[in-house]
Amino acid sequence: MTDIIHFIIFQILDKAPLFLGIIALFGLILQRKKASEVIDGTVKTIVGLLVITIGSGTLLKSLSPIMGQLNTTLGIHGVLPANEAAFGVAMLKFANDVTLTFILGFLFHLFFVYIIPFKRCKNVFLTVHIQLFLATFMVLAIPGALGLSGMPLILTGAVLCGLYWTLSPAITRKLGQHFIGDDLTLGHNQQVGAWVASKIAPLFGHPSENAEELKLPGFLSMFRDNTISLAFLMPLIFLGIGFSVGAQGITELSGKSNWVVWLLMQGLSFTAGVVILLIGVRMFIGSIVPAFKGISDRLLPDAVPALDCPALFPYSPTGAMLGFIASVAGALLVTAATILLKSPIIVFPSPIIMFFDGCTMGVFGNKYGGYKGALAAGFITSIIAHAGVILLYPMMGSLYGSGLMFSNIDFSLVWLPLLYLLKLIGTAFGLVV
Repeated sequence: MTDIIHFIIFQILDKAPLFLGIIALFGLILQRKKASEVIDGTVKTIVGLLVITIGSGTLLKSLSPIMGQLNTTLGIHGVLPANEAAFGVAMLKFANDVTLTFILGFLFHLFFVYIIPFKRCKNVFLTVHIQLFLATFMVLAIPGALGLSGMPLILTGAVLCGLYWTLSPAITRKLGQHFIGDDLTLGHNQQVGAWVASKIAPLFGHPSENAEELKLPGFLSMFRDNTISLAFLMPLIFLGIGFSVGAQGITELSGKSNWVVWLLMQGLSFTAGVVILLIGVRMFIGSIVPAFKGISDRLLPDAVPALDCPALFPYSPTGAMLGFIASVAGALLVTAATILLKSPIIVFPSPIIMFFDGCTMGVFGNKYGGYKGALAAGFITSIIAHAGVILLYPMMGSLYGSGLMFSNIDFSLVWLPLLYLLKLIGTAFGLVV
C-alpha cells in the first residue's frame, strides 16, 4: 500500500500534464460525456500542457547560452529571472518537499474555495506549472525567513500557497468583469500586478483611447500579430546582448556559424518557442474549460477556472503587445541601472517578465487607460518586477549563486514584503539568526 501511495503522489500527481489530465477526465465523466469526448478532452489537455512545456523549453534553450556568456565575459554576478530554469535546479534537491507542498497547498486551496462564501472567490487555480513554481519558491525561501524545515516547512508553505491561489484570482476576476465576465479569471503570479496596472493606467490615459482601435500607419499594422512583432523584436534584443559580449565570446557559442547570423537565429528560435507555447495554451484551454464545467457544477457551484495569462491576451492583443514592448524598455533600464550603479547583483532582462507579465499588464493597462495606459503599465511593472529580484535573490537559499531566479511581478509585490516580515518575526522569536 505504501508503494502504491508513493507511486501515485510522486510519479503521477507531481506530473502536471497527468494531474490536469485527471482533472479533465473527472470533469468530463461527471458530465456523463460520451467515451469519445472524454478521451478527446483528456488527451488534448495532457498534450496541450506538454506542448506548453516544449515551448517554454525552447525559450530557455535559445536564451541561456548567451546570458551565461555575458556573465563570464563581463565578470559580473548576474541573475536571470526564469521560472522554468530556477524550478529545474531546485527540484534536483527538493523534489519531495516541493511536491508535498504543492499537493497539500492545492487541497487547502479547494477547501478555502469551498468554505469562503463570496462568489468572487469561487475560482479554482488550474495553472499547475505556476503552482509548482510557487511551491518551490516557498520551500527555498521559508527556511531563511522562519528557520523551518521538514513538515512545519511544508505545511506553512502549503497554507500560504493555498491562500494565494484562492484569494488572488478574485482580484483579476473583479478587474476583468467588464471585458471577460465570469468565464474565467487569471491564475498566475500576476494578479496583484494586474491590480497595480489598473491603477497606473488611468494616470496616463483613458479607456476610450483603446489600443485595438489604433490606426497604425501602413506596414505597422502587421505588428498587431504577435508572431510578427516577436520576430522583429527578439532578434534585436539578442543582437544587443551579443554586441555587449563581443564577437569572440559569441563565436565560442556559434561554432562554425557566423556569430551575427547565430544571434538572429536564436532570436527567431525564441519567437518559435512563444508560438509553440501559445498553440499549446489554445489546445489546453479548449479542453480544460469544458471539462472543468463538470467539477464546477457538481462540486464547486459558481466556481470558474483560473488560467494561464495567455488566456487573457485575445481580449486585447494590441494592448498586450504594447505592454510587452514597454516591459522590454523597463527591463533594459533596470539592467543598465544595476550595471552603472555597480549593484552586487546584476539583473538581466527576463523573457518571462517581459513577455508574459508585460502582455498581461498591457491587457489590463489598455482596458483601464487605453494604449497609453498599456505602455505605462508594462513599463512600470517591469521595473518593479526586475528591481525586486535584487532583494529577493539573496533569500533563495541554495538557489542563490546559481544565476537563476523566479520571475513574475507578484514575487516582488506579494512575497518580497511578506518574506521580510516573516524574517522579522523569525528573528524576534529566535528562529533565525
